[in-house]
Amino acid sequence: MSETNKDNLEDRFDAGERVIGFFDTDIVLTVDRPADLATILNLSAIARESGMNVQTLQRKVRRRTPLSGDETRKIIETLKRHRLMTVA
Repeated sequence: MSETNKDNLEDRFDAGERVIGFFDTDIVLTVDRPADLATILNLSAIARESGMNVQTLQRKVRRRTPLSGDETRKIIETLKRHRLMTVA
């Protein structure tokens, strides 16, 4: 079976196939998690590789300001590229 993607999601759903794997339902990333990991991960490197402003991420982590949906997506994609995952 091929991977579920945005092009075949609706057809698979209509056919009764499992499509839940298309959604990252097990990954929730709040600003608290990167703040907790800041002592062992280089948040500046994660920000740079994610295409984010380093100071913005550092400021949000320090102040515990919520991450936007786009920021969350970028950080998760960066972690996945390096075969890393965060669990609360």
